[in-house]
Formats: sequence, structure tokens, C-alpha cells
Amino acid sequence: MSGKRIVAGIVSLIMFAAVIGCSTSEKSGNASTAGNQDTGQGESAATDSKKNEQVYIYANAGNLALASTLSKKEDLEMVHKEILDQSGFEVEANIPPKGQEAEKLNLLLASNEPIDIFVGSIGAFRDNGAIQPLNDLLDKYGSHIRELWPKEWASAWDAVTDKEGKIWAIPQVPQLAEKTIFLRSDWLSKLNLTMPKTIEEYETVLKAFKEKDPAGASQTIPIVTNMTGLNLALSAGFMDVGYGPWMDQDGKVKPPEVNPGYKDFIAKMAEWYQKGYIYKETFTLNTERTRELIKQNRVGSAIIHYSVVTNIQSDLQQKTPEALYEVAGELQGPKGNITTMSGLSPYGWMLNKKSKNPEAAIKFIDWIHSDIENYLLIMYGIKDKHWKYTDEANHVFERLNQDYAGEYLTASTFAYTVQFAPSDPASKPEYDFLGKYSGDTSRVKNPATADVDYLYDQQEISDKLPHIEDINRMIEEEVVKFIMGARPMSDYDKFVQELYSAGLDKWIEVMTEQYNKVKAAMQ
Repeated sequence: MSGKRIVAGIVSLIMFAAVIGCSTSEKSGNASTAGNQDTGQGESAATDSKKNEQVYIYANAGNLALASTLSKKEDLEMVHKEILDQSGFEVEANIPPKGQEAEKLNLLLASNEPIDIFVGSIGAFRDNGAIQPLNDLLDKYGSHIRELWPKEWASAWDAVTDKEGKIWAIPQVPQLAEKTIFLRSDWLSKLNLTMPKTIEEYETVLKAFKEKDPAGASQTIPIVTNMTGLNLALSAGFMDVGYGPWMDQDGKVKPPEVNPGYKDFIAKMAEWYQKGYIYKETFTLNTERTRELIKQNRVGSAIIHYSVVTNIQSDLQQKTPEALYEVAGELQGPKGNITTMSGLSPYGWMLNKKSKNPEAAIKFIDWIHSDIENYLLIMYGIKDKHWKYTDEANHVFERLNQDYAGEYLTASTFAYTVQFAPSDPASKPEYDFLGKYSGDTSRVKNPATADVDYLYDQQEISDKLPHIEDINRMIEEEVVKFIMGARPMSDYDKFVQELYSAGLDKWIEVMTEQYNKVKAAMQ
């Protein structure tokens, strides 16, 4: 499998899509660009030289791709004026047409049209000379940008920094733990059980769910999961490192499936499946079917991506008000922390190499990072017009309308995502999880190569491992067979040998070469 296969996808509320494009043409469905509108901003704004620095943003944070409509013209103008009055920057937004986002962005960057700021993964843009390093600009104008990121998330900056130390983007997200173990805490109370802290205690809970059937009519499902959930939310508890490529004693990088601890983990999952703790159809479920089972008040424990549970809990509580899923946050395996942190994300906000005023662009981003209300302004609109606080001390708010769609959303950052929450009860479980658990580095393990694999040469890997997907598919299919009992655990060592016969030696050679090459460059 590839070095990136085990890296959890970067998923957060501020990352809706990959690089998406824009167009300045109204014929392609754009809203009017704010910088060219007569917004009636007043004489003081027009005459103050500090108010005349213009910043061109490309609105590809992803929110507009999901929006049903763009802003009302008058509301867009009001937000434009408010940004100008508060920040001193004349901000013009280029709006991506849906369906042609990436193509339009590439055309825009290749043209002489003004564009300063856009978001995406740095690799291709850096390699094609489309962006510029930010070190000097951040040193001069980016104090708030640096201060906003907690020290424990410093690795987010590593992912957007090359081996020469050049910073190519302002990161959006740190490493996150997005797969976890949720338990019905109301069922625990009903059965006089406590939140488990060990695998043995967890097994006791699963046994009680199976035998005492809190859902009734033999409908209780102790565990619903999938292979990704098991790997990233639980397997690390059986190994010395997080799920992912690891460094063996022979100095070679190997896939987790040949880690002795992973074999112990699969044996335990096979035992749970045989006992009926793991839902027999779990590996054939899609997300919608999983959510339906949860909504039906049947699932005691979900080992899965957080949003599958948090986004459906409110619906569940409509029929079962006492229903409550909570994270088994202190649960440990025989080798410690059970949760694997995602890999580093080379995704962030970049400056066009052709930017006419990169200083103004960084200063505008720094202004956004200087106060959460600046961020809420560009994201949701004007306070008490488009949104209002219901708990100002904790930045809990409610939307008053959707008249502003977020065309000026720039420098979206997870460092702010964990500092506010909508008052909507349906959203609370998700924001609670994001704020309390997703970025908590104290309860997770990192994959052994997470500090380097984001710098691997993916093209070189593809060229040297043309059959890599065959190995990936073989691993996924055979591991599931072991858990379901279609293949006995006594065959596991034979399975490992089959992997070597299928080309695992070459995989190990290539990944070890990549690891050593990057490590050497870091010296």
C-alpha cells in the first residue's frame, strides 16, 4: 500500500473541497465583485490612505460550493463595507463557478488578472512556480497568524514548509483524530456500567449490550464500524505506534499489517465478531445505512468517523430523548493510546506569485487572525444583522438569516473552528467533539512516518510501484476475511508471505528509500 493510504483524510468544517476555481465573468454565474461596487462607504474611508490597500481573494474555501445561493447584493455590499471600515482593506472576491472550479483557478493563475490569496494543497502550485514563500512576510506582518496556532499543533506548519525551510502556505488544519469510539452513555447508566478505560472493561460493556439488549426485541448492535474506523480508532492500542507504515528493527519501513501488534489486534476483532459484538454486516454498510441504524436506536458503540454519529444524534433524540453518545476518551489498549492521529496536511492559504501587493494580502490575513469576530464577519456576516451571540463569552451564536453566503471567507482555520459553535442543538455534538477531542494530542499516537511522509515524491512512488493498488486491495480484502472468520487466524503468517509474493518487498524498498531520502534532507 502507499505511504499515504493510512493517512486519515483531512476532514473539518473548514475544508469542504480540494482546490476549486474562480472566474471574474458575470456570464459564468458570478456575484458582482465587491471591489468594483459603489457601496456608499463615505468620505473618511475614501480619503484615508490606509483604507486604499486592495486585496484580491479567490473564494475557494469550499463554502460557496455547498451554498444553495450566493449573497443578496445589498448584503454583500454591507459586508464589504464593514470589512473595509474595520480592517482598512478594500477586498475584492472572485467567485468560483460550480463545476469548473479547478480549471478556472488554473486559468486565472496563468493570466494577468489580479489575484492574491487562494487555498489548496501546496505541492503542484509550488512546483509550478505559481506561489511564493511567506517567511519574510510572516516575520514582518504575521504575528497574529503565528500566535493563533497552539504550540501543540506546530506540526501543521511543518506540512506547508519545504526541506529548505520555506513556508509556502498558512495552514488550515493540524493533525486531527477524526475516528473514535462512541458509546451510548445512557445505556451504560441503564446497565449500571461506567465508561470503559481498558479493553477488558470495553469487552464487559459489549457483552452486556449483547446479552441485556437495551434496544429491545433483540435489536441491539454492540458495535458498528468499518475497516478504516477500526484501524484509526482502535488498532494503535495494540502497537507501539499509530496505525501506518512503521520502522522495523531491521531499519526498513513496513506496512502496519506486518506489525506483530496488528496481528494481535485483528485476532481480538475476529474474537469480537465471532461473539456477535461486531455487527455481522458492518463491512458492507455505507454511511447512510450506518446512520439509519444509529437513528433506529440500535447501536451501542460506533467505531467510526465522528460526523457519522454527531450529525445524527439530534435525529435520534427526537424519538429517544435520553439517547446520548459520548467518546470513550480514556480507553486504552494493551499498548496504550488507541487512537491514531491523521498525517500532516500540506493544505493551506497561499499567495499568488504574481500578487501585486503580497504585503497587503498577509496583513489582511493577519487581521482575520487577530480577533475571532473578524473571522465571524467574513464567514457569517455582520453581527446582529446576519448572526448574533446567544452566549458571547463562549462564542456561541445563531444565524439570523442566510442573506450573506460567505464570499469573503479567507484564511479559514481550524484554530478558530474550535473557538466558536452554533447554538443549533443539532450542531452541538459535532462542535463538542471537534473542540474537545479531535485535536487533543494527549490521547493519540502518530504513525511512525508521519513526520516525513508528506514530503515523499508521490510521482516517483507511482512510477516504481505500478501495482500498488493490487497490494492495497489484497490487504483490505484479506484482513476483513480474518475478522469475519472466512479465513482462520492461523493463516495470518501465510497471508504475510502472500503479500511478499505479491510485491511487498518492492513496496518496502521504495518506502524505505523515500523515508531515508527525506530524513537525510532534513539534517
